[in-house]
Amino acid sequence: MKPPPAHERHRRPQRLRPGSRVAVIAPSSGVPDRLVFDRGIRTLEHFGLEVLIGSAVHEVHGYLAGEDHQRAEDLLWALSDETIDGIWCARGGYGAQRTIASLDMAAFESLAERPPKAFIGFSDTTALHALITSRLGWTTFYGPGISKLSNATDYTLDGVRAALFEAQPFKVEPRPGVSVVTTLVNGTAEGILAGGCLPRLANLVGTPLQVNFDGKICFFEDVSEAVMEVDGHLTQMIAAGCFDGCIGIAIGDHVGVETQYDSSLELEQVFGDLLVPLGIPCCYYLPIGHGPDQATLPIGASVQLDADNGVLTVLDQAVT
Repeated sequence: MKPPPAHERHRRPQRLRPGSRVAVIAPSSGVPDRLVFDRGIRTLEHFGLEVLIGSAVHEVHGYLAGEDHQRAEDLLWALSDETIDGIWCARGGYGAQRTIASLDMAAFESLAERPPKAFIGFSDTTALHALITSRLGWTTFYGPGISKLSNATDYTLDGVRAALFEAQPFKVEPRPGVSVVTTLVNGTAEGILAGGCLPRLANLVGTPLQVNFDGKICFFEDVSEAVMEVDGHLTQMIAAGCFDGCIGIAIGDHVGVETQYDSSLELEQVFGDLLVPLGIPCCYYLPIGHGPDQATLPIGASVQLDADNGVLTVLDQAVT
């Protein structure tokens, strides 16, 4: 199936509202703390949503939520069931690419003509965002999983409402007095939004789901790695041509990314060395990813990046 051209906005799902049915699935790692998971489910219920739990969510197969085929079957069920309005991932971790490898791809691609649904998740689910946006042409939402919703800040909850429940444009900007965004390269740009968790984007290089940012605005974030590893991911993606034609970069949180050697570069030096030469608007750190305040981003939507002021604006409503 041919992916939609980069300049085309993806098909938007209907907005969620009280009474909407959402399926919670675990396409990657399982749920280590049942109490945390249950608090996250109650957050969905406070939004007025009816919650269905996938069969593999509480399965355990090492660091995975059950066997690969179980997670793949859950994903296909949630996407296919016409009574389900949205799919919410329990957490990240690891395993989404293995889930995709076990997916009945013919059955999955047959969904391309169906009305889109809201798909929400982040971190390891980067591969699923790449799959759904490229093969089905749907707008998906890089936002908090169920575990994150268990203790979500007001900023995070407001971001969920803005992206998924309110059919109007919205802005992603730093929380006043809490976070600061720094300009790396001045300027503004408008384009389709694409991106995800940096190491998972790097994992996709050389696969059919490699994410290329030609004509797009890229975002990425990371967690719990060494600065040298971030350097390696970006170097690999640049060498693979992922950033060829990219028109802007919004860098999210890099929680727990630390120098591990006395002679290490600082993370901001890595960004300067590798991204400034691209000559496109770029800023860091927007509240995207694993930080306490997490925006919900519509992948495939039209956005404007204002790197001078550290603001990412969703230009049109992300839901209908």
